[in-house]
Amino acid sequence: MEPSIKTGYIAKFFKIVLGGFLTYAGAGHLLWSRQEFLAQVPTWLPLEPDFVVVSSGVVEIVLGLSLIFLTRYQSYVGWVVATFFVLIFPGNINQYINGINAFGLDSDSARLTRLYFQPLLILWALWSTGAWRAYKRKKNNGKSIYDFSLKTLSGQEQNLSDYKGKVILAVNTASKCGLTPQYEGLEELHKKYKDRGLVILGFPCNQFMNQEPGDEKSISENCLINYGVSFQMFEKINVNGKDGHPLYKYLKNHLGGLFCDSIKWNFTKFLVDKDGNPVERFAPSTAPKKLEKQIEKLLG
Repeated sequence: MEPSIKTGYIAKFFKIVLGGFLTYAGAGHLLWSRQEFLAQVPTWLPLEPDFVVVSSGVVEIVLGLSLIFLTRYQSYVGWVVATFFVLIFPGNINQYINGINAFGLDSDSARLTRLYFQPLLILWALWSTGAWRAYKRKKNNGKSIYDFSLKTLSGQEQNLSDYKGKVILAVNTASKCGLTPQYEGLEELHKKYKDRGLVILGFPCNQFMNQEPGDEKSISENCLINYGVSFQMFEKINVNGKDGHPLYKYLKNHLGGLFCDSIKWNFTKFLVDKDGNPVERFAPSTAPKKLEKQIEKLLG
């Protein structure tokens, strides 16, 4: 698992919220809610209840502060936090089974709600820190964007290894979308930066409200006649689901989106640096011109 996983602003916000929650709960172990935490320690644990409460409180404070401040290794922290939530789950089960009134939970339904909240905390930790995506990326360890090949609109096999040393901008496109005029902006980027090492790759996709219904010939004609596209276009592919192309599974594993990793709409954009590392993901609504600053930086 890689030490740093890029997450979106929403995920970062929820990570900080979770860190604050853990820090507050840890302080509660040591101070104002100590007796309530003592009440839910399982009797079968071969440890003094006071030791369990104090130690878990200290761990929670450390983990909470790590979530907030230790961003460089947040995916590691995410797995540790998720493991911690699993380890303290018996305490929640004990409270429910034995009907312990603590934390204002004075009914079976309230205690059951808390019981179901624990798995949510585990998922929260794995998502907000990018830990789950780091795990999926590790499964593809050693794989590079240069390992993929696709067919162009003309049916020729194109190995992405031919673009080594280039900055790559990968875009899923559609011909009948409100964002289709972005072809013009992409073509402008292509003409402006192609001699400096920018490669734009267009991947037609019909997964979003059937907005790319045509065959390769009609797609090619639309791109050329209506928008003068001269950058490389490929055959239609799926970008989501079990039939999603491996290239897009790779890109999504490296750069997650808002709330989830799936592609939300046409003209989602991925920037890949000269070494083949996916470095930035842009929303469909982001105009190509707004990518110039990042492209300039990567081109050097």
